[in-house]
Amino acid sequence: MMKKLKKLAIFVGVSILGLSLVLTGCAQSGMDTGRSVKKVSTPKVSKVAPSKQIRNSSQLWYFSKNLKYKSNSGIEAFIFTKGGTVRAYNVKKYYASYAAAKKAKGISKFGQGTYKLSVNKQKQTVVTLKMKLSGIPATYQFKLKKGLAKKYKGLTFYGFNAARTVDSDTVNGVFVQAKK
Repeated sequence: MMKKLKKLAIFVGVSILGLSLVLTGCAQSGMDTGRSVKKVSTPKVSKVAPSKQIRNSSQLWYFSKNLKYKSNSGIEAFIFTKGGTVRAYNVKKYYASYAAAKKAKGISKFGQGTYKLSVNKQKQTVVTLKMKLSGIPATYQFKLKKGLAKKYKGLTFYGFNAARTVDSDTVNGVFVQAKK
């Protein structure tokens, strides 16, 4: 009987010792060690209707296959006005504003025209652009899908996953605005 009590006492002692070590470790990890932890805030997808986002912004809207996409000919960018006109540009990279792109001499205009916003049967906003690109008539159509918000290379991007159709050729990508 004495052997059983001795084993029980050892078991209880080891259990209490283990529990106290665990609790001590937890208490120390919860203490302020003087190090600051940088909180990373994730951008939130806008709940504003796509048509309002496009119409009420006088900044660049970019279209590319994805945010990391690299192109030798540049990235397509568009500026929409409230009056229904659109200007098309090629940019070297993403800029936070039209002014920043112009200052860096990283933007060149390649077309202008008009745009129309509508909603299709799938309840997707459709942006139709009728433009002259270097003097040649062209029709662009963007079907805006799911909203997105991402951070990339120091900028925050807000916009949509989209499908762009130019003269019957459809490409999936992102249609976004960049902000600092």
